[in-house]
Amino acid sequence: MKKYNTVKMYFETVLCNHPTENCEVTLTIDQICITASYEDENYIGFDGISISEEGCCQHCGQVISMIKGYKTSCTTIARYNSKNIVLRLLKTLYYCPDCKASTAERLLDVVGNQQKTEAFLKSMIGSLKETVTYSSISRMYNVSISNVIRHFDKAELQETRVDPRSVRNLAIDEVRFIKLRHANYQCVLMDADTRKVIAILWTRQQSIVKEQVSSMFKRLDTITQDLWSPYRSMARSCFPDAKVIADPFHVVRQFMWAYSRTRVALAKQQGVQTNKHWKVLTKRYDRLDQRGKDKVDLLLENNLPLKLAYEAKELALTMLSCKSKTLYVELLEIFKDFIDEHRLNEFQTAYTSARNWHGEILNMFDYDYSNGAIERTNRVIKQSKNIAFGFLNLPRATKLIQYRMN
Repeated sequence: MKKYNTVKMYFETVLCNHPTENCEVTLTIDQICITASYEDENYIGFDGISISEEGCCQHCGQVISMIKGYKTSCTTIARYNSKNIVLRLLKTLYYCPDCKASTAERLLDVVGNQQKTEAFLKSMIGSLKETVTYSSISRMYNVSISNVIRHFDKAELQETRVDPRSVRNLAIDEVRFIKLRHANYQCVLMDADTRKVIAILWTRQQSIVKEQVSSMFKRLDTITQDLWSPYRSMARSCFPDAKVIADPFHVVRQFMWAYSRTRVALAKQQGVQTNKHWKVLTKRYDRLDQRGKDKVDLLLENNLPLKLAYEAKELALTMLSCKSKTLYVELLEIFKDFIDEHRLNEFQTAYTSARNWHGEILNMFDYDYSNGAIERTNRVIKQSKNIAFGFLNLPRATKLIQYRMN
């Protein structure tokens, strides 16, 4: 197929040399008489003749029956068993005596000079729902890559129609999507209620994000984000009445990172091999089975510094998993006294983050929002970028992610 520019040329030069009377499929279309069939390893072809006696003028709309001539078209109908079904149709060209215009009858669901039916295009574009590349779809459907991209750009997809004015709860995060000259990270905006991707901004720069968000949204009740201060500054500036919610995962991660750094540093200092037990030492104690609890007790029995770090980690997880803001504040003070008493320096950094984001963390207990859905979107973005070896067109890439996620 590489040597042939169009399906029509392939049909007339290659497929016509493979006539068959035992075709895999039977093609039946109203007002079309099938006269011959062909089949090779790539295509199933049919010759058809129009048997209609009248048509409709595309200019004035009246019914016409005066025949001016005939026109041959070659249209890809559908796909069957990894083969494209192609119809070479001899259509009637009608003449309108009123508006003096010629009209070729339309017996297939095609628009203009489109050489593929709407059903075929819908199937081809629908394959992009999976995490595949444009080149994979082009090989699958025996079309060029530019053809796939062109039809995808022209397609009006319901998944990309998200009205920002109706959004009241926003989730925001950044991701490395397209490396631009002045931006390595893009900003992802998602509706926290419907979990639909609203837009992907070309940069996460505070001034640009502030300008775009303020123009896109009328009013926001909540903004869920990770612990990156420029987003909080933007939220306070654009929507002072909105509640900023810290993502629970990023809050917990601050304390888990502190525990991991402490454990690794102690292992290097003491020359003790604890890396092979990192899973059982990281998991919460009350979620371990009896065998796991016995192993943890054995590891901590003669290692006081590791035991103190483990207790600090357990206290932090208990503090963040409670359902009451009052209890959280009380446990936070107990946690502070514990790490001060035992000089757990790595946990001081996590505590400082908790204090700096105290109001946003307290909002976690009032609202059931998180960045879990947007992190899943980021994963799909990274997968799509990796298999495509990167993207260059951000609007098209954004449309593709919305089509796959929404």
